Amino acid sequence: MKISVSSLLTALIFSIIAVILLSCADNKPRTEFSGTTIDIVNPSDDFMNFVADYDTIRLETTDDALIDQILKMKIMNGRFFILNTKFNMIFIFTEKGKFINKISDTGQGPSEYIRITGFEVDPVHNKILISDNFSRRLFVYNEDGRQEQIIPLGFNREHITSDGADGYINFFSSDNEGYSEPEMRKTCIHFLDKDCRFVSAQLPMETRNIELSTMRPVDCHADGSIYYQPILSDIIYCVKDREVHPYYKFRNKSDYRMLSEKDRKEMTLIYGERNDFKEKQKEGYIVPWGNVIDTDNYLYTVFEGGNEVHLFYDKQTGKSIVFDSDKLSKKENTSNLFLKYVHCAKGDVFYSSPNYYWLNKAYKTLSAMPESKLKKYLQNTDVDANPLIISFSIKVPEVTQ
Repeated sequence: MKISVSSLLTALIFSIIAVILLSCADNKPRTEFSGTTIDIVNPSDDFMNFVADYDTIRLETTDDALIDQILKMKIMNGRFFILNTKFNMIFIFTEKGKFINKISDTGQGPSEYIRITGFEVDPVHNKILISDNFSRRLFVYNEDGRQEQIIPLGFNREHITSDGADGYINFFSSDNEGYSEPEMRKTCIHFLDKDCRFVSAQLPMETRNIELSTMRPVDCHADGSIYYQPILSDIIYCVKDREVHPYYKFRNKSDYRMLSEKDRKEMTLIYGERNDFKEKQKEGYIVPWGNVIDTDNYLYTVFEGGNEVHLFYDKQTGKSIVFDSDKLSKKENTSNLFLKYVHCAKGDVFYSSPNYYWLNKAYKTLSAMPESKLKKYLQNTDVDANPLIISFSIKVPEVTQ
């Protein structure tokens, strides 16, 4: 059979075009990051030098309001919503610390949760969202703590928020064994309808070998925007109107080491088995845990290194200040009362609540502490009283390293 030269040329041309198209498909150009780049700088050794103002908040202690420690705290409409896992309750206080109510619907009845495995506030609708992995249900309360709705879940995850409209969003936080939908297993953000049924997913996961659960993964705002940093990611995303935008990206200008894309894909943390985090921390790496607070003028996030590394970014000046819990000055006991743990913010005021470990360290060195509102508070507070809350604002950083 004879084949003409023109036919051969035509076939060759089509083959070349096919190779070019396949090559383009395999090497799609990446969209350039168009958000804000935040520099990670070397840490300052004196946190208190950057504190503009602070105050202490005494939580009212009554028989109905006894808290051993604060695992997670949110603020909405001038109220604190405090999760205490020991008592399996959400406590509601005013900003001044006066007790209002508590959510304590523990049990196995039709309107009861077995255990609170996650909670968020919905500042768009003024609701409290409690998820229970054990009964696979989402419990919706109003801001006074009255139960309004119970929604069955088809999966057992714990980080569900409102989408700002009539649906919900689930944020990936640990291993993906609780997801039945294949798309949910591969992605970080899952959009749900008003009945918490899966609709769609976005943002492919950078790592899949992590069994880690954090109680502070997102920051929800009254305008419906949500700020979220996936575990290990160097990008913070803004989710609004069911669209996901890369908003902040970190650039390392410090002596710390940061994970590469290859590191993130290969990182493993499986309880009782392999833990790459400890090895990386020994080598001077800092690892993003996904704790983000976005205020009017500041962004706050925390990394895990040998100890916690805290970053405050000033949106007005474009500068960062960093504090390493291991590298603070002799005032470290006082500083860590502020930095352990920063839970939430209102305006540009941050709210933290130190755990027993740091409080006990402070009590042991109380005599050497400089005279201050904080020292006066500790001198007049029983160690067994309800946890201390500190509100503070920081100065605009004058220099970065």
